[in-house]
Amino acid sequence: MSKAGGTVLFAFFRKAKRTVRLIIILIIISLSCLSMFIFAESKAKIIQGTESDAKVVYNGKEVSLGLKPVLIEGYNYLSVRAVSSLFDKNIYWEQKENKISITDKTDPVHENLVSELSAKNKQIEELEAKVKKLENELASKIKLSIRELQDEINDEYGEYEGVSYKVILSGNEDEIRVKIEVDLSRDKSEWKRLSISGREELIEEIYLAITREYGSAKIMGYIKDISASQKLLSFYYNWDNELVKGNYKNYSAISTIEEKFNNDYASYFRGIHLAFTLDGNDNRVEYTVYIKEERFEEKWAKLTDTTLKNFMKKLCDEINNEFKECYVLGSVSDIDSGSELAYCERAPKEEYIFIR
Repeated sequence: MSKAGGTVLFAFFRKAKRTVRLIIILIIISLSCLSMFIFAESKAKIIQGTESDAKVVYNGKEVSLGLKPVLIEGYNYLSVRAVSSLFDKNIYWEQKENKISITDKTDPVHENLVSELSAKNKQIEELEAKVKKLENELASKIKLSIRELQDEINDEYGEYEGVSYKVILSGNEDEIRVKIEVDLSRDKSEWKRLSISGREELIEEIYLAITREYGSAKIMGYIKDISASQKLLSFYYNWDNELVKGNYKNYSAISTIEEKFNNDYASYFRGIHLAFTLDGNDNRVEYTVYIKEERFEEKWAKLTDTTLKNFMKKLCDEINNEFKECYVLGSVSDIDSGSELAYCERAPKEEYIFIR
């Protein structure tokens, strides 16, 4: 074979080889497409639809969504994005999780209002808590008056181991004077049966009731038999809050006058027991004369207005001797009911007034 013929033959075979290779490649591509189609056919369902002429009406008004509905098997469908746009929603396609997320769009003005409202509600809750705390603190600080405490003790207690008693209180938050009145013409045997510790327990019962309201007050007093106007037991509490039997020292001019009245005038009217309390200061003093009206009713009724008037004026005079420019108020009260039986007053350089 000549050289030229060999060259032509070589070129032919080379061209044929390329053609075969191209055919093989096409076959491979065709097979790949076929396999992909077969795989897709096994994984997804092919749905056919046609564009619909159906109108979209929102709240009675026709709207254009940019995309027409699609009619599939007799039903009209709208795209998720079109619906989200219609209802003013956010739409997100999350490819990694293969999901569509739809969320509400936020209104900055609305968000600010909600935030401000939340802050205001929190402030209101804090203020309400503070008000509640202050109310509790105020309630804990409000104390009963000496007279109110006296009434409460007499209502709650008033009897110990068969011995009836009445409590008369005077003083202030620094010093409270206690008079415990018993009537041994009626309860003498019960009183004698009380041991020393039993009599101390009676005092302790009253002491604890007082300290619940006036915990820091100096407390002193005595037990007195009203039938004989006789002191049975004097006592006071020391700074260690220990009960001490014995006489106590008065710490103010008012308490000194009160003690004098109780010592000098308890039996001023024969057959009637009186107990005295004084409250006030250098400018104004109020004294109360307590009587057990039911116990001494007959003798009290026989007491003339003039006699009582002069007696109460005498008390005013003694107070004014100590406090020269003092306004004095006086009364006689029933220890059981608290009712006022007589009244007087005298202002400096004014007339003495008496009412019964």
